[in-house]
Amino acid sequence: MTGVTRDSISLRGAGVVQIAQPAKGHRFTLDSILLADFCRIKPKDRVLEPGAGTGIISLLLAMKHPRAVFTAVEVQPQLADLCEQNIVDNSLEGRITVIARDLRQLSKTLDHGSLSVIVANPPYIKEGTGRTSPHAARQTARHDRAASLESWLNLHCYLENRGKYFLVFPAARLAELVALMKRRKLEPKRLRLVHPFLEKPASLVLLESVKESGSSLEVLPPLIVHEPGGGYTKEMREIYGTEG
Repeated sequence: MTGVTRDSISLRGAGVVQIAQPAKGHRFTLDSILLADFCRIKPKDRVLEPGAGTGIISLLLAMKHPRAVFTAVEVQPQLADLCEQNIVDNSLEGRITVIARDLRQLSKTLDHGSLSVIVANPPYIKEGTGRTSPHAARQTARHDRAASLESWLNLHCYLENRGKYFLVFPAARLAELVALMKRRKLEPKRLRLVHPFLEKPASLVLLESVKESGSSLEVLPPLIVHEPGGGYTKEMREIYGTEG
């Protein structure tokens, strides 16, 4: 396939993953790495990653949790094909299944209450706002034109009771996110704000919610990405598995 790069990425507890991804357009970002590190997966969990792109989150989690099984959903055919290729290249056949379908049409494939965990990095930008990307795949990944935030959260119907939903999302939209989750009986249980620098406001929030759970929220210490000089902090190097 032309216009594809072959890269490697590491995550603490997972080791190194090889990933083919478009040279231009939709490429994984730090957000996905932070979300994969934030997730808490149990043995034999049944995990769904909607909007999987080339599968980076499912790949890393499958390497880190060898007894869990994963379903990666991706509507864009080229990305779904690359996800399939990455599964083979990392010897994860039988551990990750790819569904090339709109996430709003999963009732044809999945049963309600059949999942333990959902891990999602939904589009951040509301349709009609923000800059338009010249790359169609990147535009779909960044903007919620294809499926609104509500559509992503409606996937909670596939979670069993006490199932977990993990997300990474802009910190500026945290109030909106929590309100929409609570309407779906997804109770925020664990939260961590991500700051680009110590003195800068939070840019992202990592959030774990539990379906049909009581209200109690653990707010973790903030995650600082960069040192004042611009390099990664010690914890970021640990997340990438390059510290020590």
